[in-house]
Amino acid sequence: MKKSLKIILSLVCVIAMIASLGIGALAYTDEEIAKIASDAQRALDVQAVENIMNRHVMYHCYGEHREEMEELWVQEPENQATASFGQNQGFMVGYGSIWDGYVTGHDESWLSSAKRYCQNNGIDVSGWTDDQILEVYGGVGQLLLHVTTTAIIEIAEDGKTAKGFWYSPGMIAESGQSGNTIYEAYGCDFIKEGDEWKMWHLHMFTDFMGSFYITLGGSSGEPNTSVAPTAAASAEAPADSSAQGDMTEVDEFLRHDYLSSPQYSEFSKHRLRSEMEVIPIPVPYESWSFDVPNFGPTAEEWESIGVDLSAWYAAHK
Repeated sequence: MKKSLKIILSLVCVIAMIASLGIGALAYTDEEIAKIASDAQRALDVQAVENIMNRHVMYHCYGEHREEMEELWVQEPENQATASFGQNQGFMVGYGSIWDGYVTGHDESWLSSAKRYCQNNGIDVSGWTDDQILEVYGGVGQLLLHVTTTAIIEIAEDGKTAKGFWYSPGMIAESGQSGNTIYEAYGCDFIKEGDEWKMWHLHMFTDFMGSFYITLGGSSGEPNTSVAPTAAASAEAPADSSAQGDMTEVDEFLRHDYLSSPQYSEFSKHRLRSEMEVIPIPVPYESWSFDVPNFGPTAEEWESIGVDLSAWYAAHK
């Protein structure tokens, strides 16, 4: 259905463009009309990629990392095996490793913060399950805001992959704790699965992080305790969600502890300004290759951990 809609939209664009040219457009060749249709499709693809990154921003803002991974990230096995999430201190590689850090690790962090918030405010949750605490108090007194600006998006000429680059001024803070302004760049490689664009390699290049103190909602205010957890929240999540994939064999590559990694110094040693020449800001390209700079590990790094890139190329002929 979505593919049909995109085709219809492309044809509508073509018809509208031809109509605007008047009767003389009837002299256009098949090749010229095909070029117009191709340009219309590329415009749709650029907007789709931009929407994917915007959805990532909102999912992250609300702590809905599980939903993000299941909806926005790659799901085909050969793409999951070569997925990565990088920051200044290293990469998580393979879908399972990203899930472990970005979903499971995030939930553990928010649960700890929620319990601390309840304790500081005299809220008795001793009879609640962890899922119930997360549903009602997860993210309370926390701020995760990483807006994106100045998009640079390039769709491959073959239409199968895309590269995007954004700058992101943001802020993170927690009630009763110091907060941080954070300026960084986001680079992301995207790939089409069927007719849908998916996130494949995400890399955050932090320029600097500056601390300040902020009280979000105060440390003594009483939240609305009338909110009751739903039955869904009380149900225990399966120990091994099918969404986690089967990529644990690559978990150790450049793996960093997402929860206890040292905070960035006030000015990161990998500052964007001095490293701009090695950040692969997107330029026009024909088709995907692991042999040119991208926002994930290099071909040699993938191969060093036993990921067979020829299998990926075979699946994406």
